Amino acid sequence: MNATLDALHADLLDLRDALDGEDYGNAGDVLALHDRRMRQYIDTVGLQAPMQALRDLLRMQHLLHEDPRVVPRPHGLSS
Repeated sequence: MNATLDALHADLLDLRDALDGEDYGNAGDVLALHDRRMRQYIDTVGLQAPMQALRDLLRMQHLLHEDPRVVPRPHGLSS
């Protein structure tokens, strides 16, 4: 399991796609993976984590919670 910011963003995009497709089993799996990666990322990077990048992830999470269709795809990432 690779805990990078790109992987965390990709998890959220995969979660959006699973929710859009009403594939709730896969959505649960993606959410569990994202949770593990996020914990690993924080444990590994700790206080050196780029705060703006974490804010962007949190913003994506909030948008996803409100409406999965509005979560933007960051440049360079695809599903």
